[in-house]
Amino acid sequence: MPQQLSVIVVGAGIAGLIAAWHLRRAGWEATVIEASDRPGGRVGARETRGIRYNTGARLLYVFSKDFNRLLDIGLTPDLVPVRHLAAECHGPDEAWTVELMPGPRAEEAGADDGGPATLPGCGTRMLAARFATNPDDATSVPAANGETLAAHVTRHLSRRVLERMVNPVFRGTRSWDAGATSAAFFATTMPHMIGRSTVHVLKGGMNSLAAALSRDLVLMLNTRALRIEVPASGPCRVEVERDGQGETLEADRVVCAIEGGHVNALVPGLAPEDRDFMARVRYNPPGMVHVRLNRQVAARMNFFTDRAGGAIATYQKIPGNEAQGSHPQLYAQLIPEANRRARDEGMTDRIHEIVAKDLRRLYPTLDADRVDHHNQWVACMLPEFYPGCAAEVRRFLDRQAASRGRLHFCCDYLAQALVTGAAASGKAAAGWLVAQGA
Repeated sequence: MPQQLSVIVVGAGIAGLIAAWHLRRAGWEATVIEASDRPGGRVGARETRGIRYNTGARLLYVFSKDFNRLLDIGLTPDLVPVRHLAAECHGPDEAWTVELMPGPRAEEAGADDGGPATLPGCGTRMLAARFATNPDDATSVPAANGETLAAHVTRHLSRRVLERMVNPVFRGTRSWDAGATSAAFFATTMPHMIGRSTVHVLKGGMNSLAAALSRDLVLMLNTRALRIEVPASGPCRVEVERDGQGETLEADRVVCAIEGGHVNALVPGLAPEDRDFMARVRYNPPGMVHVRLNRQVAARMNFFTDRAGGAIATYQKIPGNEAQGSHPQLYAQLIPEANRRARDEGMTDRIHEIVAKDLRRLYPTLDADRVDHHNQWVACMLPEFYPGCAAEVRRFLDRQAASRGRLHFCCDYLAQALVTGAAASGKAAAGWLVAQGA
């Protein structure tokens, strides 16, 4: 009978949990270590003084077949469909509706202005592109990788589509600047969104996904990894700190499932080429303010163009639900420029000061209705695929596959800037280790 192999997975975000989940089912002994007090990473929910908010991801998209199969772990009945999700977008002197899953109203908002193609015509081509693109893999459209999102949309659609649809949605939902972001995300996901009208949330909140994946795993919380060593022979070692005490864990293999920007400090033995790659991994740092109110509000979501002025990219009114114990809230997310200000001026714990003027304009009775507020700063929210980044990711993954090493990496920066991308990366890491075997 073959010996059971062991693996330590560093990081209990969705990529790490899914890697461990698949390895456990393949007969491996899997231990997951996590620095925080709960699993899930940027896929979860928190509550602070009665204010509820997500740690990152807010929606699950339906286009990932592998991820949808994964939900059969017991979460399928908990999927709550959200159909025709749309927002009112504001420019300097007008407003219009933008659909997050492009459909008829998206075509209206992005009506042709003499650009190279109409949105409906491009939509037809995008539908055909579904067969050539993988929405869980930003490297699957190499031709789009080398240009910015702004250049790609202007070239294939028009400047009007960029200004009235793509820019406000990407700034408002992802805190991305279309002039600095690669077109890879847009080119790989948009073909799978065209014509669809539904996204999902989880009935029990985003925590449900991590809880379901963790159910059968050995999970060490409040355990911070300090160093990963993979010697030429003998067990792999992970030095950790738990309850103020140092400890060394050993296993046959290690999966590193943390953000790329933290890898070099944790893995001193990386090859120079891989260290250079990790040093270039970027994440955006969005700032958000959640305001608890003492009166009910009607649901509303607004995006703002880069010419609208102000510090807010996304503004929401979120109704309270007495049966679920939730209070009415306001939500404001900073524009990318304001995020940079918050970081550079040390205001990440005072984001409410940056948006105060705009919030009062959008919600005039703010001072009378506000019960409390919570500032949320996520230093590493989404990987930013800058022009050329996807090609670097592919070369890194190819080196990983060729090395047959005992340390493997997974996370959203190696796949796609979505929950489904993180899941795909975790599954790929597990599959690679299982195929390699002893």
